[in-house]
Amino acid sequence: MKPIFLIAFFTVLSCKSQSPVVGLDAYRHNTVDGAYFKDLNNELNKFEGTWVCNISGMTFTIKILKKTMVFNGKDYEDILIGEYKYVENGNEVINTLANINNSNSAKHNIYGRRIIANDMYVKCDDCLPSERRVKLFITDSERKYLSVSLVLRYLTDEANPEKMTATIKSNGGVIIPDDNSPTSLRVPYGEYLMIKQ
Repeated sequence: MKPIFLIAFFTVLSCKSQSPVVGLDAYRHNTVDGAYFKDLNNELNKFEGTWVCNISGMTFTIKILKKTMVFNGKDYEDILIGEYKYVENGNEVINTLANINNSNSAKHNIYGRRIIANDMYVKCDDCLPSERRVKLFITDSERKYLSVSLVLRYLTDEANPEKMTATIKSNGGVIIPDDNSPTSLRVPYGEYLMIKQ
């Protein structure tokens, strides 16, 4: 009888201690510590893969993976991680693609999970009212002092090949180390039309 009672006790205890599951667009301040920010509708899946933009001598490549239930020190979350390469006139300006298999999700140059509506920063005037995009962070190892967003918009009317836009924009409000420090990433700010490979 004792083993059955202990199994039932630990089953009830483990059910009581589970973290609440909330959507990716839930606000952190409205949840308890240990919550799981889950991609309930698989909105992140469509961004997975290798994406390339080729325009007159410039090639911008992004590789994105989805990671589930990653612990961030306080909560669990489904996130996108990624790496990128930028080539201009045959010269490789930056290439972090070799870092894509790094097991530490916090050590990637593209990361995040924030679902944003069309009226949120970066605003999307031609988005449908119900359209949602994902806002990530993008970093440059030579310019870690910069705060830069990468907003991805999956183009639903572009099925073959699949396409998305990738908008790189400064978040501002950073302290530049000195007057000679660059104020942008080595990938120029702007919007890129990306084709899935």
